[in-house]
Amino acid sequence: GECSAFKERFMECLRHSGYESAACRQSAMAYLECRMDRRVAQLMANEPLEKLGFKDLINEKSEEKPKK
Repeated sequence: GECSAFKERFMECLRHSGYESAACRQSAMAYLECRMDRRVAQLMANEPLEKLGFKDLINEKSEEKPKK
């Protein structure tokens, strides 16, 4: 249940988008990150998000960070 809030946000996004998964990629990525971060519970093996199809979203996240 550690990632249930992330899962629920993803499912809510799917319902609101008419189950168009492309519209919910951010919440899908957050859910998968949660599962990988809690590897102690053996929820999911740690995989690079690029390998899971989120390379474009990772690039967006790094561009949003303020530069020092």
